[in-house]
Amino acid sequence: MVGSPAPYDIPRKGFTLVELLIVLALIGIVAAIAVRSVGDTIRRDRASKAASILGSDIEQAFAIAARQRTPVMMALNRSNKTFSIIDRASTTKVYRRRSFAKTADYGVDSLYANRDTIVIMPNGIATNTMDITLRITTRGGAVYTKKVAVSVGGMVQVNNR
Repeated sequence: MVGSPAPYDIPRKGFTLVELLIVLALIGIVAAIAVRSVGDTIRRDRASKAASILGSDIEQAFAIAARQRTPVMMALNRSNKTFSIIDRASTTKVYRRRSFAKTADYGVDSLYANRDTIVIMPNGIATNTMDITLRITTRGGAVYTKKVAVSVGGMVQVNNR
């Protein structure tokens, strides 16, 4: 056949295997960076939500004391990361218990407070102030901290740190 090109001279359409491997490697690198960023964002949001939930639970403790017309106690157990609102007279009566352990919905890495218990009187006055700090560490090593402060008069403030 005169005039027909040789098989190796015919231009082929498509990509070579090397080009496809390079593109797949780039997609993998971008996906790895994105997944890490999304994971950190989710953990940071978990710390914010946990602090907000804790703040609303504390406000509810003041409301329970006023509604029941009996002193209630807010107790923080640091070892198993639980926050409880209990009747001061009979500690077996629990109004609310919330877990902040890692396996819970609002799990945090660490939970600190300046004191473990305070009593709220029916008139809305607490026996002392309470500062609770919730901390989450991301996989990249960044630390996100939220602080919930309770005043003697029942003012609850959630701060970013």
